Amino acid sequence: MRSRLFDAAGVACVLALLYLERHLAPVPILVIGTAMALCLLLRRAYPVPVAAAVYGLAVVQVAVRPAVRMVDVCVLIAMYSVVKYHRRLLWGIVAGGGAAAGVLIAAIVEWRSDTGSFWTVFSVVGAVTATVWASAYSVRTRRLYIASLEEERDQLARLMAADERAAIARELHDVIAHSLSVMIVQADGAAYVVQTSPAQARQALDTIAATGRAALTDMRRVLAVLRGPSAVVEERRRPRLADLAESGLALRIEGEAGALGAAEELTVFRIVQESMTNTLRHAGAGASLLVRLERSDGTLAITATDDGPGSVAGAEGHGLIGMRERVAMHGGTFAAGPVDGGGWQVRATIPVSG
Repeated sequence: MRSRLFDAAGVACVLALLYLERHLAPVPILVIGTAMALCLLLRRAYPVPVAAAVYGLAVVQVAVRPAVRMVDVCVLIAMYSVVKYHRRLLWGIVAGGGAAAGVLIAAIVEWRSDTGSFWTVFSVVGAVTATVWASAYSVRTRRLYIASLEEERDQLARLMAADERAAIARELHDVIAHSLSVMIVQADGAAYVVQTSPAQARQALDTIAATGRAALTDMRRVLAVLRGPSAVVEERRRPRLADLAESGLALRIEGEAGALGAAEELTVFRIVQESMTNTLRHAGAGASLLVRLERSDGTLAITATDDGPGSVAGAEGHGLIGMRERVAMHGGTFAAGPVDGGGWQVRATIPVSG
C-alpha cells in the first residue's frame, strides 16, 4: 500500500508539471503527457512494457510538436524502474540506451528550435540521465544483496531446524526404543516364571516400573527442550552407566571413563544404551554384552561387543545412525559390524576434555 501511494503521489506531481505548461501545449500534447504519467502506476509490476510505452509516447509527443517538456521526466522514471526492478540487468542497459537516444533527440530538438545550445542540452540532460541510471543500479545492487542475505538467513534457519529435528529424533529413539526393549524382555520373563518363581516375576515387574519411570523422566527432559528454557521439569538427571544395570541384560563394564563433560557423558551413555537395545532385540535369549572403556591422550574409546549371532536386522537403522551422528558431533570415529567367531561390535572414539 505504501508503494502504491508513493507511485500515485509521483504521478500526481508529474501531472502537475504537465498542466503547469498547458498554456504552451495543445490538447494532443496534454493527452499524450497524461498517458505517459498514468503508465507509471504500473512501473513496479511491468517495468519493461511501461518503459516501452513511455518511450513511444515521448517520441509521438516530439513528432506532434518538437519541444522538450517537463513531463518528459517520465522517461527517466521509467528507465529507473527497469534498472531497479527487472530481474535481468540487460533490460536495464537497453532502457539506458533508449534514454540516451532520447537525450540526443532532445538536444537536436532544442538546437533546431534555437532555444538552446546542442552541447549544453546534451551535456546537462545527459549528466542527469547518467546519474539517474547509476542511482538505480546502486539501489538494485543493494536490494539484491539484501535479498541474498535474507535467503542465506532462511537457509541457515532451515538447516538449524533440520539439525534440531534430527537431534530430537535421536533422543526419542534412544529413550523409547531402549526402554520398550527392556520392558518387553522383562515382561516376557515375568510371564514365564510367574507360576514357578513369584519372586523373580516380582523383580521383573519392579524393573519394568523403574524403566518406565526413567523413560518418562527422559521424555520430560526432551519435551522441556521443545518447550523452551522457561519450561519446568520435575526432575532433571544426568544419565549414568550404572542406571543400565537394571535392564535385565547381562551387562559387564570394564574400565573407567573418568571425568566427562555433560555432553560427553550423555554420548557415552547413549552408545552403550543403544548397544544394549540391539543386543536385546537381535542377539537372542541369554546374550550378554561386554563394554570396554579405554581413556588415553584425551580420547575415550568405547567398545561394546555382544555374544549373539553377529547380525543386526536392518543394519543401518535409526539406532546406528543416531550413534554415528552423536560421535560425529564430537569429531570422533564410529564403526559397527560383526566380529570373527560370532557377535556384534560397536566401537567409537571421541575426544574428551582433560
